[in-house]
This record gives sequence, structure tokens and C-alpha cells, in this order.
Amino acid sequence: MTSRDLINSLPVCRILLRTAGHFVPREYRTEWAAEWEAELWHIRSLGGSESSLRGSGYGSPAPAVFCLGAFQDALWLRRNDPHFALRELARLGSSSRCVLSLAAWLITSLLLCFWLPSARKAMLPSPYPGSNQVVLISPSGKSASQLPTIRVADYRAWKTSTRHLFTELAFYQMVEKRVHLAPHQTVDLSIVRSSTNLFELLNLPSFSLAPGQRPGLLLSEAAWRTYFKSDARIVGRLVEVGGLQVRIVGVLSQDLWRLPGHADGWMIAEGDPLQGLPSNSKGFVLAHLQPSGFSSDQHQMIVYRENGDADRFDCVSLTQQASLPFSIYLFTLFVACLALPATTPLPLGEYPARSESLAWRIRIRRWLFLAFKLALILPLVYFSSGVLAYGNLFSGIRAVNSVSAQYLQLGSSFLGLLFAFRWALRDQRSRCPVCLRRLTNPARVGEASRNFLAWNGTELICSGGHGLLHIPEIPTSWFSTQRWLYLDSSWSSLFSDVSVASAGAL
Repeated sequence: MTSRDLINSLPVCRILLRTAGHFVPREYRTEWAAEWEAELWHIRSLGGSESSLRGSGYGSPAPAVFCLGAFQDALWLRRNDPHFALRELARLGSSSRCVLSLAAWLITSLLLCFWLPSARKAMLPSPYPGSNQVVLISPSGKSASQLPTIRVADYRAWKTSTRHLFTELAFYQMVEKRVHLAPHQTVDLSIVRSSTNLFELLNLPSFSLAPGQRPGLLLSEAAWRTYFKSDARIVGRLVEVGGLQVRIVGVLSQDLWRLPGHADGWMIAEGDPLQGLPSNSKGFVLAHLQPSGFSSDQHQMIVYRENGDADRFDCVSLTQQASLPFSIYLFTLFVACLALPATTPLPLGEYPARSESLAWRIRIRRWLFLAFKLALILPLVYFSSGVLAYGNLFSGIRAVNSVSAQYLQLGSSFLGLLFAFRWALRDQRSRCPVCLRRLTNPARVGEASRNFLAWNGTELICSGGHGLLHIPEIPTSWFSTQRWLYLDSSWSSLFSDVSVASAGAL
């Protein structure tokens, strides 16, 4: 027996048919298999005996080639089975596919937002317990600045003069220090030098040193991973910071430092670390509010100088600072809603009453589909603008709440919302109101001269046979917007998509 005889043998052909039968919907499988078995018997009977199959003397195709055609038939039945659950999802232009695509983009932007550390810091709420009572003091109009603006002398004076406003104040500043990691290996790190009550004010675990103990260094998680290779036995290791031997006391999670300024580590020492600082040295000041210190949520402090001039300082709570990205997003959402009517028409078109009343589920489904699109667009633009603004995708290390990042979020979220809303309305206009499929087969109708008699423009058709959409090329007073023309059930025989054509009867 040659290889040709083996391929065209009855057992091999039956194996091919049974394999193809697994792609046929279950309710049609028995009838389909019997029909193809009969056709196979007929093909083989035309070819005669097994020996006669060696040649191509018969006019019918070889049995193996015939059985390969069963796969094409089985896949066609699978794709066109009205009860196949994935059929509507795979259909080009279907409403389900549109919603799933938006959901996939939303999940992708959400995962990317929480995967990038800087974006995650900006979008998450404040990690400090009671952060609504802790404020960051800065000169008026500079609450978003990442540069130190408060002098040590002012901090020391406020500790006594603002007791009626604050229960406690803390000061910190960033200092570049050269750290010796190993022999002949140094790196410049940003070390935080602060008052001893900084972590206590933030309701974070604080570190205390015994008398005579070496100064300690608390590392940030990013510095620990980058410069110390994620060494699990890093605690207790001695390093040299600015010529001083210090002991590493721990690693602070990257999500727990949400204050202005980039920090690679925090110096912990006995006594007052700020004692040797010059009076004009600048840093950042945090304060805990008195229960009755301010009368409103908009906190502002006025300090009078000896010459009678007054300095105004903004006191922004850490909760308000952490919610700034969401506040920017709400503002851009409001502006985008105002700008939308000026950039695109809001009406969806003229949809006349149908002689055969549509089921209430079909009428509601159209508006639910629009609502689903808008509901998915809102968080999608929010997380995408957060990734673009705070994710450091196009630059190196950048402060999370920098002014440039806020302007980038402002522009990206406004443009994203505006164009996404425009797309949602245009997509809704280009769909059949019955099956929500995208309309296809555009055709030009009439000439420009017909504007004075009837209309000219583009005609689109629903592949399910539900109707025609007429879009005028030049809007006129008698044909100002697109119009939908329903087709009755007698037209359904002209369309191959029977399952969609029957959607109006649901």
C-alpha cells in the first residue's frame, strides 16, 4: 500500500470527519456526520476498489481532499450558529465587542497605573491616618511647589506663636550626601534631615536611638532595590554617609512617602538634628491642626512682620493634596461637558415611530449601550491621564505632584474626555437602533442638485435588514440631520444574517 492509498483509506477519512465533527454545534452533529458519511461512501463508490484510488481516473475529488472540506463546513456552521455564545462577541462591529474593547482598555490602563510607582502614588489616597488634620504650610500660591520655601527661623518662631492654630509642627529638608556603599563604590543620595517628630506627626512607626548609639539611616524601598540589590539582610549594615558612619535601621515602603521632595533615605540621630542649621536654611513644614484652629476647610495663615507687613501662607491638608489629581479630573470633566455641544451636535438623529412596535428591551438596550460606553470612558480617561502625567514615561525621576505633571494631566484628561465623548456619540449614530450593529455598505445617493427637491448624501444599511440610514451631505431646513428608515419583516429574506434580523422580535 502506497502513502496515497493510506491517506485515502476509509479509516483515515473517518478520523478526519470525526475530528471536523467536534467543531459542529452539538444539536447538528449527528445529522451532519450522517450526511458527510453518506457523501464519503458515494465518493468512494465512484472511485471503485482500493487499488483504483491510486490513479485519478474518477471525476470526483480524492476522499481525503473531500474530507478536508468538512472542516470548512463545520467552522461555517459554528460561526453562523445563532445559539453560539461567542458569535456575537466575535462579530465585527457588534455592541458586545465594542463594550469588551473598552473594558479591556480600561483594565490595561488600571493595571499600568498601579504598576508604575509614581503613578500609583499620585492616584491613591493619602496613606497617613488622620491626614485631613495634617497640613503642609507654604507661601500663598505655592502649595504645589516641590522646592523648599519655609526658613528654619520661621519654623522655630511658629512653634510658639501658632499654638492656637496647631498642636504640633515638624520640619524636614533634603540634603545631597555621598554614601560609600563599598570600597571604591559611592553614590549621591537625597537624605532627609528632619525634626524628631516627623514620623510621629504622620502617624508612622518612629525610630528611637539609645544613648551613645550610632546614627541610623532609614532607606527608601527604591534606593534599597537600586543601590543595595534588594539585600534582605541590609538591617544592621554600616555605611558611610557624608563622612559619618551610620547603621541602616530599616526600609520604608515606597508608597508611604507622599510628601514633596525626592527621598532616598532618612537620617535618625540623637538630640535635635536641626540644631546646626543656619536660620535662612529652607525646607518644608508640616503641622497638626487644632480642633478649633480654623473656621473653614480653606486654611490660610497670616503672619505679621515687625514692620507691619503681612505674609500669607496656605495650609493644605495631606488629604486634599492626595486628592488633587481627582479634583483636576473633575474640573476637566466639567469643562469637556461644556465644550462638547460646541464641537459636535448632540442629537442622535431622527428615528420615526415604527409600525410594528419594538420590544421594550430593545428600546432600552440602545440607551443602556450608550450609558455603558460613557461609564467605561470616564475611568479609562482618568487612569490613562494619570499614567501619562505621573508615570514618568518620557522622563527620568519627576516629583509626583509637580506643576508640570498637573498641567499634563489637565490637558490630557480634557482632550481625552472631549474626543472620547465625540466618538461615543458618532459611534451611536452609526449603529442600528434595533441590533446595535455598525451600519455598513455606504452608498452615494443623488446629486447636489437634488438638495432643492429631495436630498443627496450617503445611505448605509443594516446587515440584519432592520433599516436604512440616510445622512445628508449638505444639511437643509427640510433634511437637517440623519434619518432612519425602518424596513419591515418582508425584507429579511434578502439578508443572510438571519439571527440578527430576528432581533426585533426579542
